[in-house]
Amino acid sequence: MTTLVRREPSSPWAAGSSLESLPEELLQLIVSHFNTTDLKRAALTSHTLHRHATDLLWQNVCLVDKRTLHMNDCTDESSKERARGESDEHDDTPIIEKLYILATNPTLASKVRTLTHRCHLPTPNIFTELPRMHLDAANLSTDTKLHKLLRVAICNLVNVHTLRIVYGHWHLTTGLISGFLDHKRPRVVPLRKLWLECCAFDIRNSSFLGPASDTGLESVRLRRLRAEAWDAGNRHEMAWLDMKLARGGHYYEVHNGAGAWVGTTVEFSQKDLPVQLMAPTPGAMTAVGRAFDETIWKELPGIHEFVDSLPADTVPRTPTVPKRPMQWLFQFSQSTLTRLDLDWILWRQREHDDKRDESSVFLKGLAALRFPHLVAFQMRNAVLPLTKLPNDVFLLEDTFLTFLEEHPKIKCLAWPLDKFYNHTRPSVETQSRCRILIAHLAMVLTDLRLDTYYTGNGEPTTDDSSSVEAAHQRIRRRRFIVEFTPHMRKVKQIKLEGGIPRDEKREILRALHYCPLQKIVFIGVSFPVGNTWGAGGARLKALDAGHTSDFAWDLEEEDSAGMLAAYKRRPAIPSPFTFVPEFGWSAEPPLLHTLALHHASTIQELKICGYNGCPILSHLTPDTTPLLAPLLQYHSLRQIVVSFWLLTFFEDTYRDVEIIQSWMDTRSPSSTALVIVTPPRSPGVEHPVDGAMMPAPEPSAPRQEFNRWAVALKTRFTPSALAYRVASDIGPFLSPVAKARDGGVRVRASFCLGAREERRVANDIFDLDIRVGRNDQVLEFVGPREEGERGRWWAKMEGRQWF
Repeated sequence: MTTLVRREPSSPWAAGSSLESLPEELLQLIVSHFNTTDLKRAALTSHTLHRHATDLLWQNVCLVDKRTLHMNDCTDESSKERARGESDEHDDTPIIEKLYILATNPTLASKVRTLTHRCHLPTPNIFTELPRMHLDAANLSTDTKLHKLLRVAICNLVNVHTLRIVYGHWHLTTGLISGFLDHKRPRVVPLRKLWLECCAFDIRNSSFLGPASDTGLESVRLRRLRAEAWDAGNRHEMAWLDMKLARGGHYYEVHNGAGAWVGTTVEFSQKDLPVQLMAPTPGAMTAVGRAFDETIWKELPGIHEFVDSLPADTVPRTPTVPKRPMQWLFQFSQSTLTRLDLDWILWRQREHDDKRDESSVFLKGLAALRFPHLVAFQMRNAVLPLTKLPNDVFLLEDTFLTFLEEHPKIKCLAWPLDKFYNHTRPSVETQSRCRILIAHLAMVLTDLRLDTYYTGNGEPTTDDSSSVEAAHQRIRRRRFIVEFTPHMRKVKQIKLEGGIPRDEKREILRALHYCPLQKIVFIGVSFPVGNTWGAGGARLKALDAGHTSDFAWDLEEEDSAGMLAAYKRRPAIPSPFTFVPEFGWSAEPPLLHTLALHHASTIQELKICGYNGCPILSHLTPDTTPLLAPLLQYHSLRQIVVSFWLLTFFEDTYRDVEIIQSWMDTRSPSSTALVIVTPPRSPGVEHPVDGAMMPAPEPSAPRQEFNRWAVALKTRFTPSALAYRVASDIGPFLSPVAKARDGGVRVRASFCLGAREERRVANDIFDLDIRVGRNDQVLEFVGPREEGERGRWWAKMEGRQWF
């Protein structure tokens, strides 16, 4: 029998619970381990933990719209099918409700540190949709009451230091930027970081900056934006089949970022549009948007009443000269900016004869600006005709040479590989200045990111092109390899992306012999370290019965005998090492072997991404082993990302959509996943047969149908099955020393799959993260997850080193 002991009033327990007696620091540590659900429960049930839980719950706030289907007599409620004119694809209700809380509760608003605004739709596909998508959608988030509420909420957001806008609505984006940069905004912490991606904004009157005309921003990242002029008269008109998001527009299916499509409504360009597609007109779409807004506010009477009670904004604004938005942002951030990142900027709308291409003027204007505290300067992903830099812009000659001389603190540099130097040498004076600058960069540069144009279906082993333009590009790339790279001494991270030939990748890594490289990223169309599929992808075609695509036709055969002969020669690095360029690719060790000879002792992270010719999961071809075997030498390796080809053809059809859906189902217990069907049991003992007569056959039950695909899905493609398949393939190539380390080696297997139709495909990248330990054991796994999956997307945003 249990004896209960009565505590005396003098006992320490009488003063309160043990939780209440803990110091603030320990309470903060406790709630830091809660997930979102636990934080909500703690905030609602515990007075002691309420403040600490709400601190974390409201630290990051996201303003995102939603799709709402307004029911009417024509709508099938059971199937939720679209009814014409009744689907509001951009319902701002969630944004309004969140802004109302921030506007009426200054205490909660003061807890916000990072504010994000994004559309509920996935960002446009960078190859097929972004070039056609105009981001100034005129009838999204236009209601004056919404913007009035936004201004009040911003006044309470006194501790926000980071603003992220990803595929944001045009008017709301402009309101957020101008509101947070307003010099009269109450603040405890200034806005320091601004991330703008797949969006547009207008700054027609910058008087809100005040007399100082300074944004105070320290980090600016512009990603996948159009370099448009400030005024509509100078902007590109939408070309044929161009579009922008719209409420009440034409129904159109866009990429959903997870291997399929999702329907929405858009406004198409009126140019050369058939008469039957002219309706609805832009005016009609504007009217539909207003009607939807009226419906929203009718359903929010309390918030509507609050907004109506707010005083009108009567702050006078002094007219200013309008500027190009990006130019304005850089010009008024010069005194404070430390990190400047231009990533996948669409400098022009047309590949040829774009009369409004002002990229050269803009970049020369940027080169004339001065940022005294700049430590990171990145011009990334100039890899397609619309994003490539103009012909007269070079980093170490003419345009940006003085710029780099005036910014001696730069540690992170990203620039197109063939735009450092011109193919013709400049004056002797310019060459001398360039050598002095390189000597300085050799001692300060720690992060180097290089890219060049993507080349068709994959990168060659060496560039032997004969055209004049290709020859000029080759000269410019190799000038960088010979004249710049060998002098570097501090580079720890390097990224090589785009159509860089394999021999030039090798020479860059050889030239960096004296650098303590810790992270190397290879990204290309084809597998960067070699082709495992054979000439023209013959080995893949033998395994994939449905393979009819010609994307692998120009894959080059690896010289297997040459690789083995090179291994036997056991090449060594002379000491001291002197870099002498050796362009071309003959019978020699694999790229990873050469890399290991120079940097294996320091490499901690490798990323090898490119799908044409990559290892085929569970079907390693003869060339796979010699290409990946050098990984055994990387004893310091902690993380590796590798592209794998997943065979999804089964019973005369590709099963990509069903595989992806099964992965999605594993994330939601309420989903109805594909259930495996148990095969029929083994037959019983047969009846004895009399030697004189044959017994009449007894009636038997029909044979049970056997769903072979359900079994294959369960045994080959579930996350756990894939984790063990990946570990079985890549584990033997990893260093036993690295795998024996606590936590093993983190392996990210990257797959590319998606829906296939006659005229289009929706391929997307799905990553499976596993940890491989001793004896190739799977210690843990997460995924597969698409790039836009919420947890992965947020982790990627938070993990950006130079933002």
